[in-house]
Amino acid sequence: MRQSFDLSKYNVSYDIGFVLMSPLKTLPSYFNPWNELAESLPKLMREKKVREAVRRLPLLDHSQLVGHRQLRLAHLQLSFITAGYVWQDGDKGVPQVLPKCVAFPFYNISKELGIQPILGHVDLALANYHLINPSGNLQCLYHIPGGLAGDWFCVVTFMLEFSFARCLKHLVRILDLLEVAHVQMRADEKGCKDTERKDNEREMAECLDDITLAVQNMEASLARMHDNLDAKMFFNVIRPFLGGWGGEGNALPDGLIYEGISDYPIKMPGGSAAQSTTLQILDALLGVEHTEDKRAFLVHMRSFMPPDHCRLIVDLEQKRPHKLRDLGNLILANDDLAIQELYEAYNNCVSALVHLRNYHIQIVTKYVIQASQTVNKGNYESLDKKGTGGTSLIPFLKDIRSDTQKKIMPIPHAQSKKSQGKLMSWQKVAVVVAITASMAVGAIKLLKYK
Repeated sequence: MRQSFDLSKYNVSYDIGFVLMSPLKTLPSYFNPWNELAESLPKLMREKKVREAVRRLPLLDHSQLVGHRQLRLAHLQLSFITAGYVWQDGDKGVPQVLPKCVAFPFYNISKELGIQPILGHVDLALANYHLINPSGNLQCLYHIPGGLAGDWFCVVTFMLEFSFARCLKHLVRILDLLEVAHVQMRADEKGCKDTERKDNEREMAECLDDITLAVQNMEASLARMHDNLDAKMFFNVIRPFLGGWGGEGNALPDGLIYEGISDYPIKMPGGSAAQSTTLQILDALLGVEHTEDKRAFLVHMRSFMPPDHCRLIVDLEQKRPHKLRDLGNLILANDDLAIQELYEAYNNCVSALVHLRNYHIQIVTKYVIQASQTVNKGNYESLDKKGTGGTSLIPFLKDIRSDTQKKIMPIPHAQSKKSQGKLMSWQKVAVVVAITASMAVGAIKLLKYK
């Protein structure tokens, strides 16, 4: 069957997902001041000399950057330098202005890339790595504070992205099978073979099982965080480096002035797991809908993603068919095992996502909530109760988990043929399309556009 959904149009790879392919290690020699400062940042942070080094930087011409990979590396370097400049001394004496030598190129590079001028998931998890050897061992290009623990935090984040990548081919296959189901619905009166329909239903269930496995692998990757990262190091050293500026309780409540760009402060939330395309793609695939305030935050986080990745989420969410019948009200014939398998596979996939989000809450509880009560040195009080992305941590995460839990559907009980009769074949196809519409949220129209 012809593949009708081309992930390459979204700059997404079946091998590494949303991670940048073959990121550069250094910029051309003209940009050596950036190369060298980004490389020496951990030492400068320890010595509290980042601001001194930044003030010595020349204003470089960012228009000399060529190609997407140079732009992404420049964004990575300047995002690290900016975070070091702002948070060098913790919450105390935070500078109100980012010098023009960093602010001007950083802001304009961000604008060209379509992302935000702050350190985020797009830098830390998608572009800050290189392969040590062909076997796939990873190493950070540039280093956040915390030494080996900081590197480990980044590596685990890479691993989550790579784990998700394994499910992409199954996601695309589901979309292709959805198109087949839609065609079968239109052709049903012409005698579409029931065996073909059931084969498609079973294959969709198998694809969902593979996606479930990928989500479980993501959780297993997240569990590796405990191996080389303790709560004290994360809370006091690593997490503050990922913080943003702006909002009540922040050390920079009005935001940060980007000199040469604006005379007024700009508010920017810091890095957040919500900036990962993976989780929002899973929501779109499974039809998870969040309450208005939570959705507003998640949509805002998309402005921190590469535009092509954001477009993939939007295409899955918005190009939806007319709402089909509620799955919970569709009763299946007792002999339609394939439909039963599809229900179960869908529920298993949703349950795996619920479990992943529940485990994320446990991670946050250990590394943030409990840590704030036991190991906080008072240097970063503005981050004690909120996430680096600016949300109230546990209530937000619990609401997101609850929204996901609601998508688990009761599996219909088989009916008696004598009392109910055999379900008409076109109704069976409607069940398939309804399930996949709930999973792929609008894929039928999307496929028509391709």
